[in-house]
Amino acid sequence: MQTSPHILCVLNPTAGSGIALQRWPKIAALLESFQISCELLAAQDAPPDAQVGRQLERNGPERYAAIAGIGGDGTHSAMINGLMRYRAAHADRILPPYVLIPTGTGNDMAKSFGLTARDDFFVGDLRRAVAAIRYGADYWLDLGRLNEVYFANALTVGLDSNILREHNRLKQGVASFPLMRRILKGNLLYGWCVGQRFWRQKPLDAEIAIDGRPWYAGPIINLVIGNTRNYGGEFVICPDAYANDGLLDVVVFTGHTDYLAKYFLAFRNQPRRIQELAERLNKASAYARGRLIEVRLSRPETAQYDGEELPAGDRFQVRVAPRALQLKIPAEPG
Repeated sequence: MQTSPHILCVLNPTAGSGIALQRWPKIAALLESFQISCELLAAQDAPPDAQVGRQLERNGPERYAAIAGIGGDGTHSAMINGLMRYRAAHADRILPPYVLIPTGTGNDMAKSFGLTARDDFFVGDLRRAVAAIRYGADYWLDLGRLNEVYFANALTVGLDSNILREHNRLKQGVASFPLMRRILKGNLLYGWCVGQRFWRQKPLDAEIAIDGRPWYAGPIINLVIGNTRNYGGEFVICPDAYANDGLLDVVVFTGHTDYLAKYFLAFRNQPRRIQELAERLNKASAYARGRLIEVRLSRPETAQYDGEELPAGDRFQVRVAPRALQLKIPAEPG
């Protein structure tokens, strides 16, 4: 890293209902304290991926020691996909490392790399995220890929995707009611959507092949194709996952009871003995790893990647893109 690194910051002003914008003065002060200069993009009329693509076309990636995404999971997902599109169009250019600065609501992606983003530790995590630009570890991140869409955390089909769709619909519905917006938010809103959707989810039949070989045939209500160990910010349902191992992890939820048991046991703050039980349960009931995952469903079903909705489909072909993106992640303990 150069003596006085110059970076590109892309801030999503709507992330976390405005938290990203509120936190920018603190982030700017931290950048100055680490003697890091920056260019800031924070337009509200263009998505983060479009902004970073235009700036790289204008100045070239070699101008920047790092690119920092300031926002939540949606911001980072858009940025990663924008960077992958730029690299595909400019195979001769080398992208600088990407830095996650979590200022969203869930910050699930950042949690996968040691940034908890809990409210009572938030400022500390913000400092650790900025410090990673100078002192962080280099991490070559695998990505999952479905057609031209990339994901860092996971792609899901079934119940989790329908809960997300219900959550987004309800969030938009209460947006114009200030009192309801204050009450129904965060985990409370998400928990309400789980309760609304859970028993309405009907099983469907699936055939899943991994690396060209049949692996699972039977009923599912939920399917997770994961890249990182943490899922949904709070669960470890892929115990053997590493986001730089060149593999994707697949977990099948066969029914409602299986779904509840796996999530309860996989809560990441559970005692270690319970976590070990969860690992044995997953491995004994439809857990596998591979480079190419092919899914056939008996009917079209809703899907999502890193919190972004996808159209319903009955065929999904997901492959790993190994060492797709260089990250700078915190090297020191939290």
